[in-house]
Amino acid sequence: MNLTIIILAHNEEKTIKKHVEDIKRKIINKIKKTELIILHDGSRDSTHKILLKLKRKLKFRYIYKKKRMGVHLALHKSLLLSKGKKIFFTDSGNKFKLKDFWKLYKFKNKYDLLSGYRVKRQDQIYRMFLTKFFNIFLRTFTISKFYDIDSGFKIFDKKKLKKILSIKKINSHFYMSEVCLKMIYAGASYKEIYVRYFQRP
Repeated sequence: MNLTIIILAHNEEKTIKKHVEDIKRKIINKIKKTELIILHDGSRDSTHKILLKLKRKLKFRYIYKKKRMGVHLALHKSLLLSKGKKIFFTDSGNKFKLKDFWKLYKFKNKYDLLSGYRVKRQDQIYRMFLTKFFNIFLRTFTISKFYDIDSGFKIFDKKKLKKILSIKKINSHFYMSEVCLKMIYAGASYKEIYVRYFQRP
């Protein structure tokens, strides 16, 4: 398997259908041996029904969790189940331009971790402030050189990622950042690339 794509779905009835269809058309149809994993994480809306209908016409691995797991557990489980040599994780909700996936993917053989850096971010001011402060903190007190380590738009090398997934989690609220830091400390090469980001439609 060349590529695994991961989406976590929680209360995404307004966006999930278009998001999945876009991924199928813009990425899966262009890369041979690609799998899509969608983990339904305790939605209270019609997300589950929509995904069941989509699954009938689009092939993907569907993991249904009636009870909310939380982002960190849902992502951890999905990463463990991934079969691809490379793993692409993207936030749900059409917050990123899928076209920007190719900006990262062209470097897949040069870096173990590729991360989208959200520029011209259309988001609440307090969120942007917290993100900036958090990344400054990490650049000051760790070996991280990231400016947007918690971005939900990343490509991981499966072999490098597998080495650190068994290490005990320290803080579930910063799971993505923790995974990235552990990879870096384990010697993974990494690169940040500008991507576009929007508020949820």
